[in-house]
Order: sequence, then structure tokens, then C-alpha cells
Amino acid sequence: MNERDFIGYGPNPPKIEWPDSARVAVSVVVNYEEGSEYSLLDGDPHRETNSEVPSPLPLDERDLANESFFEYGSRVGVWRIMDILGQYRVPATFFCCALALERNPQVGPEIVRRGHEVFGHGYRWEEYYKMDRDTEREAIRKAVESITRTTGERPLGWYTR
Repeated sequence: MNERDFIGYGPNPPKIEWPDSARVAVSVVVNYEEGSEYSLLDGDPHRETNSEVPSPLPLDERDLANESFFEYGSRVGVWRIMDILGQYRVPATFFCCALALERNPQVGPEIVRRGHEVFGHGYRWEEYYKMDRDTEREAIRKAVESITRTTGERPLGWYTR
């Protein structure tokens, strides 16, 4: 087992100097997963379980409310977020699932055009820790290839579910 550090620097934190004498640094990350989540319509054995609100529905039954949350993010939310980031000139990192970009092909090039970074977030929004090494390697390869094709740039990093 790895040991965990609960003490840190204690009363002697390092002196950090940010560019332009800024007092704080903020990293904005937007997860773009819409359309890559588990879906009975895609042939998955169960629907997506991560949601804004817990669903009382059986896993083998569509949750239209949860599907609507994801669809809103793709149709409206991502565009509003990019507009707000642009209004305040805030660069962001977009954690993108490849299938989400494939299903809404305008998003990828627009993320890049607006000056944001693209990171890989999987081909689907699935649990990579459940995959064996070869399956995971192939899934990552497929995602990187797709994201490169849909955005015009190779992902700068990787973060999975």
C-alpha cells in the first residue's frame, strides 16, 4: 500500500510567485462527454447511472431525464460555456470523449479555433480501470485517432473516468 501525505508543508509553505504578480492561478476544465455515456440505444447492457439526480428507474430502462441532461450539454451547454470563456478571455482545457466529438462534429474544431486545449477523455465515457491492458491500449489508440481527426489536433493529455 502507498502511504498518503496528510501533513504537507505544515507551517512552512513554499513562496509561490505567479506570472504578473497574480494572487491565484485557476485551471478551468470542461468535460465534454455528451453522447459517449452508457446508453441502451447504443446497445449497452445498462443506461448511464451518473446523473444530476438519482434515478428510481431500473438500469435496463431508459432514463429520459438523464438523457436530456446529456443532450442539453451537447446542443446548448458547451456553446454557452465557450461563449462565456471567450467573453472573459479564459483559456480552458476540454476533456473530450471521442464519440461525443464524432456525434457533434462542430464542437471539436471550435474548441481549437477558440484557443482551448484538447485532452483525451476516452472514446466512450467508460471505466478504463476495468479493462485489461491490451483493451485499454486499443481504446486509447482509437480515441486519440478520432480526436485528432475531429479536432485537427492530437490531444495534449489524457484523463479517463
